[in-house]
Amino acid sequence: MRVAIVGVSGAVGQEFLRVLEERNFPMDELVLFGSARSAGKKYIFKGKELTVKELQHNDDFKGIDIALTSAGASTSKEFEKTITKHGAIMIDNSSAFRMDDDVPLVVPEVNAAACAHTPRNVIANPNCTTIQLVVALKAIEN
Repeated sequence: MRVAIVGVSGAVGQEFLRVLEERNFPMDELVLFGSARSAGKKYIFKGKELTVKELQHNDDFKGIDIALTSAGASTSKEFEKTITKHGAIMIDNSSAFRMDDDVPLVVPEVNAAACAHTPRNVIANPNCTTIQLVVALKAIEN
């Protein structure tokens, strides 16, 4: 499995990197993307040095299975088709797709099954306050 992080230089991107390593997420390759300003930066992941590529409208996502994106709503909207056109599932942390009827809004502890239906190959997550609330409400419901 090939995984990409878009917006790796930001706080959430750094957390993606940390959690993937800490949990030993199964993957064959990790590809890092960022802005022109971040391109060329280097990060260590599982003892290997990885270099940030500039996010561009090209075929860099060919062969990517999952793209974790946290580069802001405007970037997510602009690059949605670039990221998903070769079949990658885009898991977006911004507000870009939260109100789109054809994009599942997923909190794994609550509705992970919604990930099975992704007509646009995009999965969104609610904002951080909402996530905490629905996890607590799900526990009460159960």
